[in-house]
Amino acid sequence: MYMLSNIMRLVVVALAFALAGGCALQLPVAEPRSTEFEGFGANPGGLLMRAYVPRTLKPGAPLVVALHHCFQTADEYAVETGWLTLADTYGFAVLMPEQRPYNDPNYCFQWFNAWQQGSKGDEPVSIHSMISAMLTAYPLDPRRIFVTGLSAGGSMALILMASYPDLIAGGGVFGSLPIGQTDIMLTAPVAMLGFGESDPANLARRVTSVTDWRGPWPRLSVWQGSADPMVAPSNGPRVRDQWLGLTGLAGQRPIKDRVGPYERTTWLGADGRPAVQFTDLQGIGHSVPVDSWAGCGVAPQGVSQLVSDVGICSSLELLKFWGVVR
Repeated sequence: MYMLSNIMRLVVVALAFALAGGCALQLPVAEPRSTEFEGFGANPGGLLMRAYVPRTLKPGAPLVVALHHCFQTADEYAVETGWLTLADTYGFAVLMPEQRPYNDPNYCFQWFNAWQQGSKGDEPVSIHSMISAMLTAYPLDPRRIFVTGLSAGGSMALILMASYPDLIAGGGVFGSLPIGQTDIMLTAPVAMLGFGESDPANLARRVTSVTDWRGPWPRLSVWQGSADPMVAPSNGPRVRDQWLGLTGLAGQRPIKDRVGPYERTTWLGADGRPAVQFTDLQGIGHSVPVDSWAGCGVAPQGVSQLVSDVGICSSLELLKFWGVVR
């Protein structure tokens, strides 16, 4: 029965990869609010740079890098998860890298082999160029750069945090995989099923064996749905444990509380601030929690609009975790 269950999950994941090679699975954004930038610097990954800079931007504002999941555009992800509305409210800029269909017909970031290339990897270098361009063009705080994403976008966010820990201050990921769990596309579905390394020390070594950086590491908030059919729920704790190993917090007693009905566990760093956080989304699938009634994100309107409208504005919770808002 266990083997049959895994086979069925593999079929689901394989279908997700094959489905809609370039086809629209959701209602597109009627009129994109972001601006496309050209000539932003080295772009070996061939990515598209889009960004949203609100009129309320003030000197020293943070920058949030929002990485979309597969099957969608950068604008769709930023609108669905409430980032553009929050940018208007709190006056920060949003960088929205976008995959191109000739790189991947399903619009997925190439998370499965990017870490093997390290900070010289094609897509990490392209996104790093975009961040540098934003810092040059706008009066942003270089000490407050944060990355977030769902699925492939979240996995790429982790790689950016490990590749540029001196640049990225914090991250927040949803339904993502630990760094180095696979190195080729053919084994990506196997990793998504939950197979692979589970030992926290070994997971951490997959990062430290590639980089000379020994800390401090960016703070990280991990969100994982217990009913995720695409990325096995066991991957969420793996991401958490990898970061606990990196930060030296494995084995330390955490603080537990709740965000809405969901249990949240937080480990504090030496400075007394939250360093690693894990939110257990019981009953939630492969998605980002939003609160459309409060103006945070939108209710699902299409097959690949991977948001759960459960009255939790996870994007705002990330801003609190990062210390951008209280």
